[in-house]
Amino acid sequence: MALLRWIALSIAVAAGIWLAVRSPDETPAPAAGPDPVATLPLPLPASAPAASAPAGTAGPPPTPEPAHATAAASTAPRIGSEGYGPHIERAQAGNDVAAAWEAVTWMRNCASNEQRRQSAELVRAQGVAPEVMTQMMVEADEEARRCQTVTALHRAMLPELAARAMHGGVAGAAAVYASSVDPGRLAPAERQEVAEAMRHDALAGQPTDLLNVLLSAPPWGINDAERLSYMYAYGELAGRAQAEPMLKALIQQRAIPLSGPPTREQWTAAEAAGKQIVERVRAGKP
Repeated sequence: MALLRWIALSIAVAAGIWLAVRSPDETPAPAAGPDPVATLPLPLPASAPAASAPAGTAGPPPTPEPAHATAAASTAPRIGSEGYGPHIERAQAGNDVAAAWEAVTWMRNCASNEQRRQSAELVRAQGVAPEVMTQMMVEADEEARRCQTVTALHRAMLPELAARAMHGGVAGAAAVYASSVDPGRLAPAERQEVAEAMRHDALAGQPTDLLNVLLSAPPWGINDAERLSYMYAYGELAGRAQAEPMLKALIQQRAIPLSGPPTREQWTAAEAAGKQIVERVRAGKP
């Protein structure tokens, strides 16, 4: 399935899954004022044309979760007709960090599964990679059967399970926890703990972690300088041809909560900080 995933990635917009699973009240509203894209000197020259869905579709399939954040893909075959529900309950009752993160991943996949299937069907109807899209639809149907036993009670367990994974040092768990709770209801020390965990994940340089922190809500305290440095690092590490149009789209949608169009000085400083992240990652340094 590695080839199928690679092809899917080549035609997907990485923000799709984020937009699909956000709750309605989290969706950013267009703000008045100048278009920040016009003033943002993205250092992402198009070395190759970015892949896109054909005109008339509702958008490409969302990007699959990265390997470090996907536990379900390797363990799903052991799930029988009982579906995910009982396994989520056991994860919540236990103390195993890996099981907690696996349960979180199942619930997130279930939340976006129908949207992924619809997108694959629309893309297939346009004649794009029909065999790949058909296989993705088959997988989505199999996933839907496993998701049938996931109830609202299980979904309410997600913040607790994500927090357990975050405290266990699972990469990406902090951003998932942050997106599942109201930061205003947490004590300042708790908000700080979550923000620091997100920063730690972003600095490790996994593209999806960089993107998740880049998109985090303003109350978590990620400032413009940090977001711009993560933007630069994401563009370099995720691939320039894919990243540039996606980042521009996210900025236009106000999905990246910058306080205003960045100045040249801000971007220069952020570029230097982003390069440090990229260099550490490429050198294999923590």
